[in-house]
Amino acid sequence: MVGYIFPSVEKKSLIQIHIGPLVRIAPNYVICGDPIEVRRMWGVRSQFDRSPWYKGFQLDPPRDCTLSMRDEGLHTALRAKLAPGYSGKDIVSLHDSIDAQIAKFVRFLETKYLSTETEFRPVDFARKAQYLTLDTISTIAFGRTFGFMDRDGDLFDYIKTTEESLPLMQMIALLPWLIGILQSPLFKAVRPSATDAVGLGKVMGIAKEVVAERFGDAKITKQDMLGSFVAHGLDKKDAEQESLVQIVAGSDTTATVIRIGMMHIATSPLVYQRLQREIDEGIKAGRISSPITDAEARELPYLQALIKECFRIWPPITGIMPRMSDHDGEVCGQSIPANTHVGWSAHAVLRDKAVFGPDAELFSPERWLRASAAPDKLRVMENTVELVFGQGRWGCLGKPISLLELNKVFVELLRRFDFTVINPSHPMDSFKYGVSMQSNLLMRISQRDQVL
Repeated sequence: MVGYIFPSVEKKSLIQIHIGPLVRIAPNYVICGDPIEVRRMWGVRSQFDRSPWYKGFQLDPPRDCTLSMRDEGLHTALRAKLAPGYSGKDIVSLHDSIDAQIAKFVRFLETKYLSTETEFRPVDFARKAQYLTLDTISTIAFGRTFGFMDRDGDLFDYIKTTEESLPLMQMIALLPWLIGILQSPLFKAVRPSATDAVGLGKVMGIAKEVVAERFGDAKITKQDMLGSFVAHGLDKKDAEQESLVQIVAGSDTTATVIRIGMMHIATSPLVYQRLQREIDEGIKAGRISSPITDAEARELPYLQALIKECFRIWPPITGIMPRMSDHDGEVCGQSIPANTHVGWSAHAVLRDKAVFGPDAELFSPERWLRASAAPDKLRVMENTVELVFGQGRWGCLGKPISLLELNKVFVELLRRFDFTVINPSHPMDSFKYGVSMQSNLLMRISQRDQVL
């Protein structure tokens, strides 16, 4: 099982291709690579619920959060308090906050990492993209920014400790007996704590401090995400947990799509030319403001195709996310005993040639434009890619905010800068322990001859 969870993308895909859509990886664990079956298991009326695997994602054991909660009734009640904030309906300044952070990112790159004919300033774009997403989500969540871009560094070693902890989190999730041991009071001293000076514990401390300001006699009221949570009845302890969830779940995932998008843009001349032409023509025709609005971005077909293709070719979340039923059932035509962990293979599902065509291994935004002429095919493709956000009652609440940021960032960068990957034969390093992480995406950034 460990050999399946932690191998390369290529090995995972080959397993599904040569063995079939349902693979047994350990006693009581199977992996499904059939998108139709995955949608059925994750659907609203499915008999499958979250398996004990999710307990490994309790951020402050033994208290559950939206990442770890298995009880459907409790989860539904919690989502009802969170949904208005995540949808953006309660956050008047949501678009302005994202615009401000992207504008700050543009100035950050211009000031520190712009290369010229006489000066070469290589930049690890992977790391800087995460500074952007961390500062953006902290602004939306807390009403204050962490300041990663201001410091141009990994504040309180948050990124470093997160990357180091991901393999352990996956192992804990896979071994239910280990969950009980490591999450017991005996191990409290080695778990992240709000009193820590570094890592996740430091973010827990910030969340605790900010949440404390929103409760009590002298409470502060703000129209940010946390303000929405409190207004809809979230108690103090849950507010601390869910504020932390936003940071943990919302920064790495969006940063991955930005990195993958920019890497493929800069290493695919046809993609680069077509996207830049769409942006330039939109600006000249007055269809793109400065900064671009979400509504305007949704009317750019190639940009939308590129974002979908980024989610497809390099899903930000690669964890097996297993479901379990307390009844015997059937998956992919095979009998599955009750209490079997049934996970999904993100890469097998999202590179299914029956859905995405014979070139499913290729990064090609054009596949979405071709499919637009066949609405039924396009719907199947879109529904399959949507699985990266989960589905139904367990779907990702942060999807609207992530897409809002992605709709803006590519346009704002490409209208101003030219990007070149310094080492095209090995553009970046990457590892996947349930979450895709990238580093060393070394790029040369220069000012465009004509900034639009």
